[in-house]
Amino acid sequence: MIASAQDDMDEYVPPSLLSGIKEKILATDLIYQLDIADGLKELLISKSLTLKLLLDTPVSGLAKILCIDNCVASIIYDAVKKVLRHEQSPLEVKAHSYDQEDDFL
Repeated sequence: MIASAQDDMDEYVPPSLLSGIKEKILATDLIYQLDIADGLKELLISKSLTLKLLLDTPVSGLAKILCIDNCVASIIYDAVKKVLRHEQSPLEVKAHSYDQEDDFL
């Protein structure tokens, strides 16, 4: 019976840990899709940047975080936006607009 309880504990993974792992996988997948140099992709991955951080950080902030020039950070930022626009289907955009409407109700 103790062995069974131990097995159950080994299988439990906190939801926050799973969420973090999922975010890292999604960010890594997105980074590999970017139309930028492989060295920049590796830099982004090595800094463990999330999608939210890549989108919410101004270009000058990305430049400071990554220790790169502002024009290179701008290229990265534009590449991220391009991939995300391409990834969104019309249904996702429509669903998102409904979510925003609900916020005003």
